[in-house]
Order: sequence, then structure tokens, then C-alpha cells
Amino acid sequence: MMDSTLPQWQWIGWRPWMWKLRTSMETGCAPRADVGPVPAKVPGSVQWALRQEGLLPDWNLGLNSLACEWVEHRHWELLTRVPKDRFRGQRRVTLEAEGLDYWGWVLVDGREIASFRGALIPHSFDLTPHLTDGEDHFLSILFDCPPPEQGQIGYTSASQYFKPRYNYSWDWCPRVVPVGVVGNLCCKAGLEAELSLDKVLCFLDEDLRNGSLWVHLSHQGSDEVELRLGLKDGSMEVAGMEMKMGPGKREVLWENLPVEPWWPNGLGQAKTYELEVRARDASGSDWMRSCQVGFKTVRWLPCEGSPSDSLPWLCEVNGKTLFLQGVNWSPAKVDYPDTTREDLDALVGLYKDMGCTLFRVWGGAYLETEPFYELCDRAGILVWQEFPLSSSGVDNWPPESGPVIGDLVRIARSYIHRRAHHPSLLMWCGGNELQGDEKGGRTGGGLPTPPEHPCLKALAEVVRQEDPGRRFVHTSSSGPSFYAHEENFGKGVHHDVHGPWGWGQRDMEAWKRYWSMDDALFRSEVGMPGASPLRLIKKYAGKNPLWPVGNLLWLHTSSWWIRPELYSDLLCLEAQQGLREYVNTTRKEQAKAYAIAAKACKARFPRCGGFLVWMGHDCFPCAMNNSIIDFERNPKPAYHSLKRVFRGKTR
Repeated sequence: MMDSTLPQWQWIGWRPWMWKLRTSMETGCAPRADVGPVPAKVPGSVQWALRQEGLLPDWNLGLNSLACEWVEHRHWELLTRVPKDRFRGQRRVTLEAEGLDYWGWVLVDGREIASFRGALIPHSFDLTPHLTDGEDHFLSILFDCPPPEQGQIGYTSASQYFKPRYNYSWDWCPRVVPVGVVGNLCCKAGLEAELSLDKVLCFLDEDLRNGSLWVHLSHQGSDEVELRLGLKDGSMEVAGMEMKMGPGKREVLWENLPVEPWWPNGLGQAKTYELEVRARDASGSDWMRSCQVGFKTVRWLPCEGSPSDSLPWLCEVNGKTLFLQGVNWSPAKVDYPDTTREDLDALVGLYKDMGCTLFRVWGGAYLETEPFYELCDRAGILVWQEFPLSSSGVDNWPPESGPVIGDLVRIARSYIHRRAHHPSLLMWCGGNELQGDEKGGRTGGGLPTPPEHPCLKALAEVVRQEDPGRRFVHTSSSGPSFYAHEENFGKGVHHDVHGPWGWGQRDMEAWKRYWSMDDALFRSEVGMPGASPLRLIKKYAGKNPLWPVGNLLWLHTSSWWIRPELYSDLLCLEAQQGLREYVNTTRKEQAKAYAIAAKACKARFPRCGGFLVWMGHDCFPCAMNNSIIDFERNPKPAYHSLKRVFRGKTR
């Protein structure tokens, strides 16, 4: 396998379009960049690189994120030198990018040779005519200013860019809009550039002893290659298969594999295997790809006593039903291209120990990474992955434009190709909180968008084609009522619902009463705000005053959740005492409220299929929100109260 790495990349910041000028009309000289060059981390964001060089403040401190927004208003060049003779005489050379956020151009020696658009799909660029002459070359990826994506509030029907929306500000983070490389970036040559492992699907027979793999490959070369597939359990090969492959696409169904089942957390061993695919051509060039796989069966059954028109919300894995308990997974970092495996490992480990069996990966972010899925595979935590659509407050209706739906279908197909082999993957979803009003209007909320909507219907079809047998739900919550109102308990309209997120009063008895009457079949979002520890709030306040709650600092980090009208008895206290009492009180109330809700739902199993908290962890040091793990990965009291429920018995 040829070394595909390139020397150190560098970031250079330009005022928009200045890089296109070879000479200035006024001076006759080449224009100079505003910023850099500065060393780049690949993968990684330009913001991270600038912060490392002292050119950006720490956006996590105080109001500093406001001082970082200028980065969005530059063109950023990611530049490297391709050494002489690196690709001389190669029959094919490509630049492969797992993710480029968001749009721009590829240049060789200052000449534009390709363009790209879209943060959520891979990109491949043919560099064969430009890098195979044996000379030194400069290779650039030049990023245009980010698109005007919507933050939390806006119009879902106007969605068209599908850049992670949370970066444009949400109720749990300010605006930090990354520019940069997401995932792997490398040049490939020869056989490395000609062969690809496109998709792998895994199946387990009902006897739980034999599995099968459906392996999809592409060969863009002209010569036949020898292929070898190996299924490995650690260092031991369980099974092997050899064949030849010519140019084009090839699907291989590999059956009767002697395997052990993959079990969710708490039910058994989360058994994984490694699929290794090797190839060799007539010249002796080698190629190899591997991926983590596992084998399970899933059935969705009606909850006990559920209405006849409801979707099935009782999950059975390998013949055993389980209560799906866990959290809504939001990004681990605001600057998501810089998320490391270590960041994810720490969080997944906490959730495994808590007793979680399910993450819902929220549609306002992105396809979670390969390391995330590998960690979930090994932890036995199932994943509900949403496609990149989310509610917008003003208008929550999915887009209906043909070209936009086409873009979403391409993104969804790419999601499936890249993650379908993981045993942790449980289901796909059209998006978060897609809805209209209860009278059938397309604005407002209360009534989930029907599955017949052209966008959601197209997403359902791509799942049916690309990942047959895997569940697709058109939106979350899927209804028929979006929210469970107390006056509607007993009417059979609460199947999969969201909310509540806190309570309009500090009355724990009313909260208990609500949950004692609950009849929902599945609770895919339940929230209750609680403060971060006082130590953390002080650490990240910068020079900003901490009191009173409701000042600029609190509004910057937590404006939705501080609820000063409910805590007037504390907010009238002297600053030091009031702050301490407010923080401690909200943390205790959050812990108690989450435990009441989770315990009530779990006690109804199998009449209720699951319970998910919104949200799991902070990606920004919010002073107050619904998370149960703070920004520094310390569990809040609510984490421990939920852990006692999750790790307890259902009866």
C-alpha cells in the first residue's frame, strides 16, 4: 500500500477573492494574505489552528465567541507541497476527503481544477493530470465563506445547505461556525485510487449462530484484481473467501458465517468482528480495507395495550425485548472537526456505566463519526441516527424543492454507505421535530409532518433500497401528537412524543402527577434544566459578573433555561448566597425530576418502550441547561439519579 500522507498542511487567511489576483492593478505586485501561514491539524478546523497560534481567544470563556466570528468572513486556504516524484508515473491519483466544511475549490499550483460543496458528503478529486509528472507541486483546498445557514430559529422549509446547524447557535451553544476538514484527508495513487469498499450490510440468522455479509465494491481501473475477504475475531480468522474482480461494481453475498450475536448493554457481550478485504493486481500492488462488523436481529413489536393504529415501539434484539433507555446525543464539541476519539471514548464510557442502551443522534448536527460508532459497537449502545433536518421554531416543515430533496437523498445514501455495517446502528430517522400545527397548517407545531410528505417519502425510499430491513421513522417525535398534554392522557394519541422540558412551576407533586398518568408508548425527548457546578461557571465566566442570573453572561450561554420567574425567592438574595442557592437548587430539582420521569416510564415496560433524556452532555460551558454531564465531563447529580433508575430492574 502506497503512503498517502502529505507533508504539513498550513492555513492561510485571505480577504475574499484576493487569492485570485496574480498581481494587483494598483501596485503590480502579488497581493498578500491577511493571516498566516499557520500550522494546520488535519482533520481539524481553522479556528483550532488560529487558537493554537494565539490569533483567536478561547471561545469557551465568557463572551469570547463573539470575538471569533470574523473567521467566517475570510477565504481560508489549506496548503501543502507535494514532493517531487511522489506520484510520478502513477496511472491514477486522487485527493480523497471524508468531509470538507463547506464549499470552495481545489487548486494545483494556484490553478483551479475542481470545486466542492457540502459538509456532510465525501469528496473525491482526480489529480492524475496534475501530479504525475515528477515535479514539485503546491496543492490547495480553498474554502469560501460559510453559507448563511440557519441557527435554532428560522424556516425548515427553506433548508438547502445542510451544514451542521447547531454551529450557528442553539439553546446550548453560541455561534461558532467551523471551517475545515472533517475526517480523513489523503491522496491515493494506483490501485489505492481505483478500488473502494462502498458498503457492508450484516445479517444474523434466527438461530443466532450463523451470519451473512453483503459486501459492495467498486473498481475504476482497467485490470482484473484478485480479492480476498477475511472475517476475523481478534487475531483468528473465522472465515475466508477468494475471488477475482474486473472493472465495475461487484456485490458479494457471503453466507453461513459461524458467528456469535452482538448484544446491547446489559443483555450480553457486544461481540464484534473485523471484516478485512484485500486485493492485488497483476503488477503486485496491494490494497486493503477493513471495518468493524457485528451480527444481530431486530424486531419491533407493538407495546402492550397500544392502540391498533400505533407504530411498534417495543424493541426486540436477538429474541429479547429491552427497554430503550439513554440520551439524545449532541456533538461533543462546538468545533466538531476537532473532536478526537478520546473525547468520544470518555463520554461513551460514562453512558455505558450509566446503563444506557440507546443514543438518538440529533438531526441538527451531522453523521456521527466512525470512531463514535466503533465505540458504541463495543459498549453495546444502540444508535438512532437522524438525517440532517431539524425544527426551526417559526416553520418546522420539511423542504419540498426537488433539487433540495435530491441533495438530501444523496446525503442519506452516503450516511448509509458509511455506517450501515455497524451492529450498534438501530434505525434511521428523517429528522428532528418536523411538524405543522394541529389544524393542518405548515407553520407552528403540534402535529408531526406525515410520512407521505415528498421529502420524508424520498428518505424512506433510499433507506428501503440501501439498507433493507433497517427501521426508518419519518420524524421524531412521530406522533400522532407531538407533545403529551395532561388533558389528553387516556385518549390513545401519545405514541412517540417529545417533552416536557422543565415545568412551568416549581411543583414536584404536579410533576409526579403528570408522570403517574403518562400513557406514551415512547419518550424520545424529556428535559429538565439544571445548573453546571459553581466551580465550572466561575472558571468560564472570564471577567464577566456572575450575578444576577439574567445578565449578559447568562444570556450568552443559557438564555432559554435560567427561568428567573420561577426562582424569584433566590434571585433577591445577596449575590454570593443567591448564586450558590440557585445553582444547588436547580441541580437537585433536575436530578429529582429526571428520576421521577424515567422511573415512571420504565415501570410501565412493556407498555412503554423507551425513555431518552434531552440532552446528554455539554459541548460548551453552559451555566444552565438540560444536560446531565457538564462541559468538563463531570456527571451532574441528575446523571447519578438516572443511573440508579437505568441500572435497576423494570419491576
